[in-house]
Amino acid sequence: MNSPIGTIQSGMLPLKAGLIYFLLVLALGWVLGPIRELWAVPQFGRIALLVEAVIMLTATVVSSRWVIRRFNVPQTLGSTIPVGLVALGILAPAEIAGVLCVRGLSLQDILRAS
Repeated sequence: MNSPIGTIQSGMLPLKAGLIYFLLVLALGWVLGPIRELWAVPQFGRIALLVEAVIMLTATVVSSRWVIRRFNVPQTLGSTIPVGLVALGILAPAEIAGVLCVRGLSLQDILRAS
């Protein structure tokens, strides 16, 4: 029989793991973003975007695997998908807020550019 505390803790697992996953990927993105914008794109043009995309994709895969192992998340779709959805659910508004703050754009400017 599961104890209520065990149930609460297992229910928090996707939240904790998703938050850490989000923080890892966001941190790398915030380090690479200024490097890309201030140095790589002026030097190498659009190829810099492709290189950064490959780095971010690799970091995303490595981070997700580390988080799954670190938090002992069962390696099933039913267990891993919620972790990714939590991370994505935090990442999307954080990215929008970052663009709004750093670039001084309004939400309307961002939607118009899409």
